[in-house]
Amino acid sequence: MEDKGFIKYLGVLVAVGLAAFGITKLLQRPRKPRSFREDPIGALKDHSEIVASKAQAAGEDAIERLQATLEEIRDRLPDVNSKQFRRTRKDLNKRVADLSSQAQDLVKELRANGMFNR
Repeated sequence: MEDKGFIKYLGVLVAVGLAAFGITKLLQRPRKPRSFREDPIGALKDHSEIVASKAQAAGEDAIERLQATLEEIRDRLPDVNSKQFRRTRKDLNKRVADLSSQAQDLVKELRANGMFNR
């Protein structure tokens, strides 16, 4: 006897579930924008919402592409630890100092030869 009552309520539950599903699908359906003749302010609002949603989607796509590109670039970069970085900086500083001293020597030599004398 109890099984028949359960089956009766099961049918009602399925019907309510289908009705709820249908209502949610109808609410999620994209609406046509209002016409300018009938409702100019509402039409402007609708069109601005459409443009804003398209701009947001385009922005999100651009961010995703940028993130993918950054990840690809990071994967290509060699792993450099701080010790290698310091060593490279020290070597470059030595080269700059050597080049600077060579340039100063050249300037002194040119001045001694009289090219820049007043």
